Amino acid sequence: MIAIQLNELVKRPEATVFVPYSPDHLSYIKTNNPDIEAMRGSDGLQDMVDSQAGMGEAITVITHGKPTGIFGLVPIWDGLAELWFIPDEALRIYPLFMTKTARTFIDICAISKRLHRMQITVRCDHRQAVGWAKTIGFKTEGTMSKYGPDQSDFYMMSVTR
Repeated sequence: MIAIQLNELVKRPEATVFVPYSPDHLSYIKTNNPDIEAMRGSDGLQDMVDSQAGMGEAITVITHGKPTGIFGLVPIWDGLAELWFIPDEALRIYPLFMTKTARTFIDICAISKRLHRMQITVRCDHRQAVGWAKTIGFKTEGTMSKYGPDQSDFYMMSVTR
């Protein structure tokens, strides 16, 4: 299980632990991501996250008893998966921890799921998210025009092994 491996491998801030995702965790996440917040109002976000968690793997970061981030993986076909992450604003105070966690999550997924490619989509105008994706090893492959719910452009980014 990925949560157990992360707990063993990642040095964590005090009172932080990784647990399997549960649908009630999402309601605690506070974010300023406009795409996530746009979906939250219609229950579309809860349905999407629950569906993706059911198709693949999902873990929640718990800090001081509160969910503060959710990582997930959805297999596409043998060797390929799409990764996703919904961070709480509280995680901004732990950038090094979250970067190490993401890299370890990617490594665990690549090995345990025998993945040769992992991909993510990142909103083009979200410079911080694009920069962080590059920091954890993703490379930009191209632009997906009008991909977002508000017709915003997104990058397809990938990491290969």
